[in-house]
Amino acid sequence: MKISFRLAVFLLLALVCFGGAAWCASSPLAAKSSSPQAESSPAPTISQAPTVPQDYELSPQKRAEAKAYSDTQYVLYFLSVVLVLLVYFLLWRARIAVVFRNWARRISSRHFVQCLVFGPLFFLTAGLLLFPFDYYADFVVDHKFGLMTQGFGSWMADWGKALALSIFASTVMVWIFYWVVRRAPRRWWFYFWAVTVPITLVVMFIEPFVVEPLFYKFTPLDATRPALVTRIEEMLHHAGLRIPRRRILEMNASSKTNTLNAYVSGLGASKRVVVWDTTLKKMTDDETLLVLGHETGHYVLHHILKEFVLIELVVLVLMALGFVAVRKLIRRYGGRTGVEGEGDLASLPVMLLVLTLMTFFSSPLVNGISRHYEHQADLFALEVTHGVVPDPNAAEARAFQIMGEQDLSDPDPNPFIVFWLYSHPPIDQRIKFALSYKPWAEGKPMRFVHPMKP
Repeated sequence: MKISFRLAVFLLLALVCFGGAAWCASSPLAAKSSSPQAESSPAPTISQAPTVPQDYELSPQKRAEAKAYSDTQYVLYFLSVVLVLLVYFLLWRARIAVVFRNWARRISSRHFVQCLVFGPLFFLTAGLLLFPFDYYADFVVDHKFGLMTQGFGSWMADWGKALALSIFASTVMVWIFYWVVRRAPRRWWFYFWAVTVPITLVVMFIEPFVVEPLFYKFTPLDATRPALVTRIEEMLHHAGLRIPRRRILEMNASSKTNTLNAYVSGLGASKRVVVWDTTLKKMTDDETLLVLGHETGHYVLHHILKEFVLIELVVLVLMALGFVAVRKLIRRYGGRTGVEGEGDLASLPVMLLVLTLMTFFSSPLVNGISRHYEHQADLFALEVTHGVVPDPNAAEARAFQIMGEQDLSDPDPNPFIVFWLYSHPPIDQRIKFALSYKPWAEGKPMRFVHPMKP
């Protein structure tokens, strides 16, 4: 599990107030096209019955490597909290935001034009100040541990694209935010929250079409692995989910990373299944189906909607608390820092400083919700692939083992780290559950999926 507090903060801020900026920063980093050989690579062949792990098993060398990588990620997480807070504090107390606001006022008296000037200046400055950390955390560390295949030029291009998207979306949201603040100075926290709800839904819908292709190449999986696509369709049918074959895709992740993944993204007509080519190379079809079964579970069990609602409620509380905290800070320190009030563009670093702190302290709650739904998705994967995969328990256990090894997952995470940072249960717990959940063998009913008819 790779952890980046900046991305977590940005993602939450996407739901709170600078939606596009936050969300775009958490999008996949861009990629070069994979080679034709990589796209058409066959499934791994098994000459003998594969070993089924009883828990998360690593060699001494691999275990040490996984621990070192995980510990590095934990340190980077907490360090990023401090750095982000320092950047916003600097932009506020050094009056840099005030300078940008004054420049914007000189150019135009119109609020919209002022935002077009202030927004890019502010977010570009913040992005450049955080660039050294981004470079080390996202590029240097992953190369050091052999998880990244992307060259520096390609990484820089992706960083630039993500920053450009962030600046564009953030500027739009800044304009909307301060428009609301100026018209409802006492209740802006509620009205702006209400405005972000439909905006977030629109972003979730268009992301597969607009953002993902900017960073990765997608090709129909049917062109290279038609038999696997047929089995995926069978599993989707068992789950009651309809996604056309043309929207079951392969992504050239290997051009950037050695890590593994697969996912279902989009809403409504934009739904699609995506399998990373790295997953296709490292896993058998059975194991891949279990990974996709997990992702399918999020859709069928309405986890996306449920998490959206729960997180929006958390965001509403944060907005209300943030309103109180921001007002007190501006009233106490506004005069000496040049911030004229909550409706002043120069108050933006104060807003983000408060929201970053609140996001940090709400992380255990948000991640606890996520772990609950991720466990349900693991259970769903076993049920939905029963009858499609000969031994779903063994396949899921192997899939977790392979993903853990390849992604350098922590073999023994500290309970506090799990509580605070983990959006998924630890790998060892997931493997043990995968091997133990067999209602069909115990004469018990399945929890989420009806048994397949002969």
